[in-house]
Amino acid sequence: MLRWIEAGISLGERRFLLIDCDWYEIGARYLAAIRNTVTRLINRPPSVELPAWEPGEQEDLYNESVARMGDGYVCLDRKNVGNPLKAGNEVEICDVLTPDDTLVLVKRAHRSGPLSHLFSQGLVAVQMLKESAEVRAQFARKVFEQSRGRRIMPLDFVPRRLVFGILLKDGTEELTPETLFPFSQVTLVETAKTLRSWGVEVEVVGIRAAPSQTPRAA
Repeated sequence: MLRWIEAGISLGERRFLLIDCDWYEIGARYLAAIRNTVTRLINRPPSVELPAWEPGEQEDLYNESVARMGDGYVCLDRKNVGNPLKAGNEVEICDVLTPDDTLVLVKRAHRSGPLSHLFSQGLVAVQMLKESAEVRAQFARKVFEQSRGRRIMPLDFVPRRLVFGILLKDGTEELTPETLFPFSQVTLVETAKTLRSWGVEVEVVGIRAAPSQTPRAA
């Protein structure tokens, strides 16, 4: 089943993008505003220094390596909470929680679809924490359990910062405003705008690929 349908088309001097079943006309001013915001989000000094991604490493193992960076980090990858909007459905709040309560969500992406999902996940996670006491309580329990009792979250916790960690094309390209997929630039800016209106700052951190350990010839 197709989840993300995206396309671009030009009609004379006018440009249109199809993003998640809706058409958007992209004007020169809008493009400039998108690029300026993306540049600010990517080029700002990161609050979290994410480690290099080892060749062939699966995402769950990478998230565990992030959580080993120091005391207070908690790996919450696949430690989901119940979705109050749908019985039997679950929501992943984040991959890693930092010592200062920043939510870190990580994705390796060869195309824009996975990043659209990542940005949507961030929106849903923050909205659930804002609006649902049960989600906050479940999240606090998950943090307590995964930290082995070392982290106790306030039951009214709502994050103030969210970090999207992105490994672009297995690290073959550095994440910059120029290399981020055009569709992802649009969805990132809209996501950041919404989260900022909720009091949550967004950062985008490019993840570098660790160099391959190729044995030297004898």
